Amino acid sequence: MATLIAPRKKRIKSAFQIAALVYRWQADELEILLVTSRETHRWILPKGWPISGKTAAATAEQEADEEAGIVGHAGKKPLGRYASVKQIGDLALACEVEVYPLHFVKQKQKWKERGERVCRWLPADEAAATVGEPDLAPIIRSFAEDMQPAPAKASHFA
Repeated sequence: MATLIAPRKKRIKSAFQIAALVYRWQADELEILLVTSRETHRWILPKGWPISGKTAAATAEQEADEEAGIVGHAGKKPLGRYASVKQIGDLALACEVEVYPLHFVKQKQKWKERGERVCRWLPADEAAATVGEPDLAPIIRSFAEDMQPAPAKASHFA
């Protein structure tokens, strides 16, 4: 009996998601949190669909909580947008992703998607080089430049 395999990269209409660029300072070095995607295991930012009744910043906070157990404060203004492809089974969904800065406060012991993703803190330049979405790297680099030379310059919450 033959097995039929659907094409892996079918395209369907585009969509919109919200991402959290979670950051912290460690010994005067800016670090960015990356998580793995569940389908392809690429390094990405926590992200998800807009949540009815929540602002984009509040959605970014919720996604960081669900995907990485992060408690933090999101900025009200986005850092930028990038193009991404969301893999849903055998479908590839083109997405526009809006990125919000999220200042790290703490990581919970337990969270919704623990065990489904790997979380890793990386220096900002390494995070930009590691992300599996090339259009995201310039947003990370620009954010890191804006945040230098010290934590006192953290002004993304105006």
